[in-house]
Amino acid sequence: MVTERKTTTGKLSFKEFMEAFRAQYKYGASQPLKKYTITEQVIHKNNRNLHGIIVRAPGNRIAPVFYYEDFYDAYKKGTSIEECIAKMVGFVSKNKFPDNALSEVFTCWDKVKDKLIVKLMNFDKNKKDIIQKPYMMIGDMVVIVQIFVNDPTIGNGCVTVDNALLDIWSVEREVIFKHAFDNMNDYRIKAINLLDLEFDDDSKEKEEPNIYVVSYDAPFPGAAVLLRTDYLHDFALTKEMDFFVLPVSVHEILLIEKRPQIGQEHLFAMMQAINSDKALSENMLSERIFTLDRGEKTLRSITDGQELQLVC
Repeated sequence: MVTERKTTTGKLSFKEFMEAFRAQYKYGASQPLKKYTITEQVIHKNNRNLHGIIVRAPGNRIAPVFYYEDFYDAYKKGTSIEECIAKMVGFVSKNKFPDNALSEVFTCWDKVKDKLIVKLMNFDKNKKDIIQKPYMMIGDMVVIVQIFVNDPTIGNGCVTVDNALLDIWSVEREVIFKHAFDNMNDYRIKAINLLDLEFDDDSKEKEEPNIYVVSYDAPFPGAAVLLRTDYLHDFALTKEMDFFVLPVSVHEILLIEKRPQIGQEHLFAMMQAINSDKALSENMLSERIFTLDRGEKTLRSITDGQELQLVC
């Protein structure tokens, strides 16, 4: 078991804290958590990646999410790891999370159809998890449908639609995808130019290509903006630029302005560096790179010119 080994400052680093915390809830004396399924996931929230701990009771679709960052802040102020875990156990034990009122939302098609969204993921990394779920392929990526839940008890969260829910709703998979795609139009898209973060307007290096980080401005993974070719085409027209498109993460995509000095080798080296980074690989989206040209309303692979298309 990892123990609370002190650093020269008397406190564990964040990484050491997570290791010790994980060892405690897995192998420690937290018996009330033994009956729960505990998973960890990096969650994009408030424009940063947080390390979530999801505690799910048997048979429940809804589960509370705790964040290592919050516990670490408490730890730095003097709260022990055991006390942090005790707070988590107390919250889960006190607040029951049966589907109750939320199950009515899940099982009633009229109540759920406007809450559907799409999520874009890497296929190979998730193929075991999507066997019992409706999905669509797009290159080496997969599109699934989720229910976006905004509940005052547990906050924002997403529940993945599986085939069992399709049977309950008595709707075809094409119908849920249509509603989910339509609903995505209700969410704002944000595009941040990285050059604006590095240079002020007077000193911006004009020879540097513009690089935009593009995603949905919403509390769920935003790389599904890659499917909004209408938005991307209009964006290219507005900026009067053609772009390389790098699907770097489930959270966002990169648009890199086409410049003569930027070759395929450089782009693939960039993608490889991102996907091989252990801190980022968990959210890997694709190994492919595409072009976005103002003269076309489609994305095409830079290697073979094939159009990126959804496949049922």
